[in-house]
Amino acid sequence: MAASLKRDYWRIRRAGAEIVAVCPDSPKEHRDYALALFGAELPYLYVSDSNLGVARDYGLLRREEHHHGGFYQRSLWILDPQAVVVHKMLPWKGNVDVAEYERLFESIEG
Repeated sequence: MAASLKRDYWRIRRAGAEIVAVCPDSPKEHRDYALALFGAELPYLYVSDSNLGVARDYGLLRREEHHHGGFYQRSLWILDPQAVVVHKMLPWKGNVDVAEYERLFESIEG
């Protein structure tokens, strides 16, 4: 997921959109993850949800701990300029087929 978003970030920005990643990891953990995986920080915005408030508000908590650890479900949300949710995938496995991925870009590129 992070690799696809990093690779296509320019398309998202060109369409006038922005990525905001929200997860329970600290900013340091997020930065270390990016450096270890890609050798550079990820270009998009990052918000730490360490108290899981966002996860609770949006129904992103798992009932049981994931085998890699943690209770946060991956999801993808697209909001319009008025902050209205226009598309969501919950849970998001991170493996979007090419056709779905292209539809996501079409929805933000207009």
